[in-house]
Amino acid sequence: MLKNKYHICSAYTMVRAKRRRGSLPPILVVLITMAAIVSAALVAWFMFTTTSSAVRQPVLQVTDAYYVGGYLFLTIRNLGAVDAIISNVTVSCASAGSPAFGTPVYNPSPSLPRGGSLVVQIPVTSKLSDGDSCNAVVTYTNTATGAQVADNLGFRVVVP
Repeated sequence: MLKNKYHICSAYTMVRAKRRRGSLPPILVVLITMAAIVSAALVAWFMFTTTSSAVRQPVLQVTDAYYVGGYLFLTIRNLGAVDAIISNVTVSCASAGSPAFGTPVYNPSPSLPRGGSLVVQIPVTSKLSDGDSCNAVVTYTNTATGAQVADNLGFRVVVP
């Protein structure tokens, strides 16, 4: 029998104890591996759900805004991955003050497919100047979810 610092043990257990020094028990290795797999699965699920919900939305942008003969012509483009149906457009400009615009006329229809553009003609009751900063509130229906959404789109007016 050999005398250890803490207890008396045989030569076999002393050799075995020296060999296992610094290694982890097998059950602990299994538990750590399972925890890593579960955490990786949770991260993948989180990334998939947030990405898929972000992709199923239209992204609208005003590419052109011209003021000609009492009408404001807006070109609205859909950069998103889903079609949109525009129901209302309200425009307010810094120089004109409160929204002083009439009912929009769509050319050709209020449907805005993904990757497409739409010209909206809005009668204006006040005079606009070149370079006026304006904001359009575009209310549309997301065709993927059926939800009605209102987006604020900023733009500057061009007077030819």
